[in-house]
Amino acid sequence: MTTIHPLRQAIRTSHDHRRTTWWSAVLMTAMLAGPGGAAAACGPCSPCKGKCGATQQCKAKCNPCSGKNPCSGKNPCAAKNPCATKNPCATKSCNPCAATGQCAAKPNPCAAKRVTRPAGYQPYEGNPCALVATGEKLFNDTSLSSNGLSCSSCHNDGAGYKATFADAYPHSVAMAQNIFGMESVHMDEMVQVCMVQPMADEPLPWDSEELAALTAYMLKVQEQWQ
Repeated sequence: MTTIHPLRQAIRTSHDHRRTTWWSAVLMTAMLAGPGGAAAACGPCSPCKGKCGATQQCKAKCNPCSGKNPCSGKNPCAAKNPCATKNPCATKSCNPCAATGQCAAKPNPCAAKRVTRPAGYQPYEGNPCALVATGEKLFNDTSLSSNGLSCSSCHNDGAGYKATFADAYPHSVAMAQNIFGMESVHMDEMVQVCMVQPMADEPLPWDSEELAALTAYMLKVQEQWQ
């Protein structure tokens, strides 16, 4: 009987073990894969899913990744945007310079007292030329209002004046009549109407230089219409 060296015997045993393990793995793979191919190639999202056997997870029409994508359906956010419909608030532009005063408070004839000359009224007196010059600056001054408007916002380059602007004051002005119920106004009263209505602020003090200056300037502008 031939005696095998212990080292050689250990090497042979190791080789036999690896060979047996390899064949076992091959046999197991073949049994699992069936006639359609190797299971390793049959991941549920694998491109080879159509090649798998009928019983395999990744066969045709059995790929969980190939089902209808719920995100590909009709996007509920793509429906007609209710905010994109015609805005009922935008049917009419808000013009603070309009005679109806649609951007300010509702017509209130009782507020006429604020813009009507008070009893015993004595306007500020000063140099006429200086008052006109000051009035022209105030005409373009947005700090007189609470909404960023100035007199020139409505009357830039002669805009916004009616034909009756050329008539001597006092006379009827649509804004004063529609908003405050005033049948006719003096020039300084009209300045106050504009202060309260389009410019949404308090009337100027009746004895102030500012009111006298704006009145003087507007009377100077009026001359260009006569």
